[in-house]
Amino acid sequence: MSEKENEVYLTTLQSQLPSHLLVQLPKLIPHFRKLEALVPLPKDLPELLKKGIYFALIQSVVRLLNRETDPMLPEIVPEYKELIRTISDTYLKLQPEIESNWLDECIQFGDKSAYHWEWKHFDSKELF
Repeated sequence: MSEKENEVYLTTLQSQLPSHLLVQLPKLIPHFRKLEALVPLPKDLPELLKKGIYFALIQSVVRLLNRETDPMLPEIVPEYKELIRTISDTYLKLQPEIESNWLDECIQFGDKSAYHWEWKHFDSKELF
């Protein structure tokens, strides 16, 4: 997916994003450009899986930014690949319906993942 396609896809998701993510979208586009250059996003995915991946990525970037952690730190970037893989594997196992709470769960997973990454790479070192 090219940068332009990515930006267009983020824009098309606007109407489906919860309001707390929608207001963040303008500041996310530059981060997604960098993220896409570092982490290839899968192509030719079912639409619901693609949305789930994007919703999780958006929420994880928002959470890191809100916690004043750069979402493009070298420690964090590889975590996005794992997030994408986990969501893809889960989608294949569950085969969720459009009417399910799949997208809400993806948002929550992105949020929890960002907290975990921050703890794993930074906070745990301070504690131990």
